[in-house]
Amino acid sequence: MDAKEKRKWLWVGKIARKTLVKAVDLIHEDMPVLEFVEKLENYIKSYASPAFPVNVSINHVAAHYSPGIYDSTVIPGDSIVKVDVGVHKDGYIADAAISIPLNRDYEELSRASFEALMEAEKAIAPGVKTGSIGAFIEHVILSYGFKPIRNLTGHKISRFNLHAGKSVPNTKTAFSDKIEEDEVYAIEPFATDGAGYVVELSEGFIYRIISARRTGDKKLDSILREMWRRFRGLPFSERWVADFVGKEKAKDLLTALLKKKVIMVYPVLVEKERGFVSQFEDTVIVTREGPIVTTGIAELAREIL
Repeated sequence: MDAKEKRKWLWVGKIARKTLVKAVDLIHEDMPVLEFVEKLENYIKSYASPAFPVNVSINHVAAHYSPGIYDSTVIPGDSIVKVDVGVHKDGYIADAAISIPLNRDYEELSRASFEALMEAEKAIAPGVKTGSIGAFIEHVILSYGFKPIRNLTGHKISRFNLHAGKSVPNTKTAFSDKIEEDEVYAIEPFATDGAGYVVELSEGFIYRIISARRTGDKKLDSILREMWRRFRGLPFSERWVADFVGKEKAKDLLTALLKKKVIMVYPVLVEKERGFVSQFEDTVIVTREGPIVTTGIAELAREIL
């Protein structure tokens, strides 16, 4: 990785961190989640582009919740809120998340995932197996009396590719990948007081193009081309599609494209026993001199906790 590339990774990381600072400033009880998310996405757009819709996952919801077009959910006062943001510029991506405990009872759960992230960052280096990173994460979370979520993982990132093949587990595993110099990873420990496993709901509001082939329907092909121009292979919201096709048409068009198997939908993920979930996440560049953390959420996390 040359110096120019490194600067690009670091720049988007800075914007992701600033967005999470903004999230902490904005959030309050009874705030509409749709308003919260749109303010954060608009903030990102003032600098770069969202790499995926802002996720706001509350209590037992672990991941992949971003409000749809007509969402009426509000932030509960007695809750733990995970805010996961992605920023990209020219395909260089930063992925970062924090947990905001709006009740002090959830601070310990939040600390478990944050401290696990800090230990994982110390351990990541060229030649290290991703499974050994998972062992560090698991050890810290168990030491707090909680469970890591075993079927959620961190992931390698490359340009325009949020999940670039390799995964960083949250538990020790013998089947793992070797980390290489100059690779970029999003490390995201999840802790829970539940079963340590997530399941899919039947609904989802985040989509991704998986094939740019023609569908045989001129109208759908035109929409698909516009979606590719705007989002490429990165996840997007049905709200973003409504911006250029209208709110009334967006859902039907997405349903039609799903039937043609040219896009996919990310189901909302919830803790199996409805245990509460915490998450912290940084993006790091792996170097021989030590990891370069592009998003640097540690200071913000310590202010929250």
